Amino acid sequence: MTIVSFFPSRTVAIYMGRMFLVRTFAVLAALVLVLQALDLLSNSGDILAFPGNGDAQVWQYVSLRAPQIVSRFLPFSVLLGTILTLITMNQNSEIVALKGSGLSAHQVLAPLLVASLGVAVISFVFNDRVVARATATLNQWQKVNYGKLPIDRGDRANVWVRDGDDLIEVAQIRGRGDATRLGGITLYDRTGGNLVAILR
Repeated sequence: MTIVSFFPSRTVAIYMGRMFLVRTFAVLAALVLVLQALDLLSNSGDILAFPGNGDAQVWQYVSLRAPQIVSRFLPFSVLLGTILTLITMNQNSEIVALKGSGLSAHQVLAPLLVASLGVAVISFVFNDRVVARATATLNQWQKVNYGKLPIDRGDRANVWVRDGDDLIEVAQIRGRGDATRLGGITLYDRTGGNLVAILR
């Protein structure tokens, strides 16, 4: 079986993929809207309790919290989108027509698998690029009780780096670029996976 024969016709594949994606992202939008509203009900009091906070800070919270909700509920949306797509196609006898035209079950499901793979790639990039940064910023903001965020000067603590077989621990990094200063450096000299010496 070749790759081309694994899929139904181009028109059917695009139709099924589009139907699946529209339903998936519609379910996701509905879930995010409801869950974000419930989350705001429980946290808006804490945000507005800090002197000087107003609507802008509430919207900032929404922009930082929404990516977490999207990340958490995208898999459920894909599942529900698949179920809704197959139910709709079954109600309209489209699956029966596809099977009657000689398509196998694999060929009927192939467009959904490809669309799901596309959603998985989008989810990975979204989690890596958006969710991680939004979560870090939200955690910092919550630590200061939704007050003014401190300026990030690049300070980091407890950083580990691997250099070949050796491990390097840096207790504190201050500054950025040429102005970077390292403090509390420990070198774990290893040979063949065995610790030879600890240099401080």
